[in-house]
Amino acid sequence: MTDHKSSKSQQTQARMIEAARDVFAREGYADAALSEIIQKAGVTTGAVYYHFTDKKGLFQAAAESLEQEILDEVSRRVSGTGDAWDLFETAVLETLDICARPDIMRIVFREAPAVIGLREWREIEVRYAFGLMQATVRDLAEAKLIITDAPDITSQILLGAVIEAAHTVADSAQHAKSLNAAKSTLRTMLRGLKRVPDNRTHKGK
Repeated sequence: MTDHKSSKSQQTQARMIEAARDVFAREGYADAALSEIIQKAGVTTGAVYYHFTDKKGLFQAAAESLEQEILDEVSRRVSGTGDAWDLFETAVLETLDICARPDIMRIVFREAPAVIGLREWREIEVRYAFGLMQATVRDLAEAKLIITDAPDITSQILLGAVIEAAHTVADSAQHAKSLNAAKSTLRTMLRGLKRVPDNRTHKGK
């Protein structure tokens, strides 16, 4: 019985989050009507307050669900074995591709820092795709595969570059062309970090 109630509760939350994502992406947080989300999810007003406390709580849940989606999708696209650098470069470029989606761009990058608070949202991001990037950059730095004395700062700069590139792509009337140009630019920036092995041999006299 307890498992059944838990499953039903999770399904109700999932419906509300899905409806919220749609409405917040279309209307923005300020103009989104809680009544429309409730109607779209087929729940009562009480259910929203019970599961999420208020509109802001529901927005945060919707934003976090998108963060999880980014993480899951990037992980899926780069799954498998391979060279650590190639996997990292692919992951960053795929992150750009996903983040340029209009719903993710508006909810996660444009509104979440303002609605939830920049510091609070940064702490949340560490649990998702940014946390993965941060951990990967640390691993690459430890393995001497990239040039950096400050991997966490490098991670933050890379994330900023991805977000700004995604903004440009999302606002462009030529999405595919802008995405290709942004990926090319980002790839050039990334390769500037790559440590080139010194394969020179030193011969004795």
